[in-house]
Amino acid sequence: MAGELQVARAVADTALSTEGIHSLGTGTLAEIATYGPGEKVLGVIVTEEEVEVHIVALYPLKGTVPELAGEVRDKVARDAEGRSIQVVVDDLAMSEEVNDDASV
Repeated sequence: MAGELQVARAVADTALSTEGIHSLGTGTLAEIATYGPGEKVLGVIVTEEEVEVHIVALYPLKGTVPELAGEVRDKVARDAEGRSIQVVVDDLAMSEEVNDDASV
């Protein structure tokens, strides 16, 4: 079984490669991260039992927020090595197209 930091890196990369994801959430009151010697992976918390990935979705969405969270959960499952997976949608980020339309 891979170490927590290695799992966190893989989960972060997979989540970020999902269409509709703007970035990973890093926390407001407390930093969301997995820590290792001299390194941290922001946006993902990995324990022995669970993976928690925080996302910022790109608006407008192609579907619903639960559908996007489900897609991320399905994609990161292979990286989680049997751990339960929680996907937390921290925020929405406006796409450049929406921002361009608003300035007209």
